[in-house]
Amino acid sequence: MKLNTLIIACITFGFLIPFTSCNNSNFMEEEQFDAKNTLAQLDNLLIQLNGLDTTDCKNLDEIVTINEKMRKIVENIRSSRKFEDLVAAYDEDEHQIGFVISDDQQFGVFSWETKMDCMGHNIKNIALYKSKSKIVASSLYGKPMIYYGVTSTNQSNGKTVYLLNGRFSSEKGHFNTTTKAYTITNGSLAESKIPLSGKPHEGYAATGFEQ
Repeated sequence: MKLNTLIIACITFGFLIPFTSCNNSNFMEEEQFDAKNTLAQLDNLLIQLNGLDTTDCKNLDEIVTINEKMRKIVENIRSSRKFEDLVAAYDEDEHQIGFVISDDQQFGVFSWETKMDCMGHNIKNIALYKSKSKIVASSLYGKPMIYYGVTSTNQSNGKTVYLLNGRFSSEKGHFNTTTKAYTITNGSLAESKIPLSGKPHEGYAATGFEQ
């Protein structure tokens, strides 16, 4: 009887070790996270990127490597605490990297120019949003643009629509501004229709033109 009890205890302890180690690792990662340092890393990488000559696709390997480092840093923001710390630490006037946050502070987008024009990917956008007490990272595709604002509106069905205001360059060298709408459904980000109601200055209007 004692032998069986000992065996069961050993097996139970063996199963608990991985979970305990995982929890301890997550806790350590949370404790070590420094939002200001993370933003500084992104700024420094962006400065390095902007200092490279891209004429005739020069320095492409280094450009790809820097962009990959930036992507990994952003996509490593996986907890609500990390996201909230970033939101609190970010100051548009102090940082090189673009980061816009919704008014409900549940949704944010990092945007930067990748310098990968010769590969057809000149701008990178990564959305971070809260879903079931964690943070999900999702790349935004479609027409490349730099986002400069996010607003949110609650719908009658209980869903929140996030309106992303962006600016992109036209073929004539002018800048166009537009709004894209997204919703979060079952933890996934999906494009949505722009609500019909809303004030133009809040970003609900159709595409505008800017000299």
